[in-house]
Amino acid sequence: MNRSYDKAKVGKILLFVFVLSAAVYLFLLYFANQRVDTVDVSGCDRNTESMKYKVSKISSKYDYIEIQGYAYEPGVSLLTADTVLLAHDPATDLYYKLPTENTKRTKLTKNADDGCNYDYAQFKSTVLQKKIPRGCMLCIWYRGNGSNKLIQTDNVIYD
Repeated sequence: MNRSYDKAKVGKILLFVFVLSAAVYLFLLYFANQRVDTVDVSGCDRNTESMKYKVSKISSKYDYIEIQGYAYEPGVSLLTADTVLLAHDPATDLYYKLPTENTKRTKLTKNADDGCNYDYAQFKSTVLQKKIPRGCMLCIWYRGNGSNKLIQTDNVIYD
């Protein structure tokens, strides 16, 4: 049996398999990044007088909410960047963990000028509006350097 090898047919099959694999991967990545779960914050320290934080942007576009800002403890270099944004629903007293990315902002370290590193104190979150209930308040769950602090802000995510 001497069958001829059809390069075009094999190429089409490989292209189809590659496109299908990429589509499945991107689909799973999207839903993993848009996952919003409830979290238990009962063990968090709510004394946040020593914390410095700012929510610099809350905007809504195309049914997505984008939140940006920063949080750090003055005088303590940030060795681990682990800040998570939460949506607190006052009606049910539930906290929803939003997909959060810690990003680099060297301007914070320069402005503080205290010898500490706050480069990764900035956070950013983009979430589908329908994933969180209307009227939720924004909270910052600061877990940098092993801390466990819950910062209650006065910002409503969306009305």
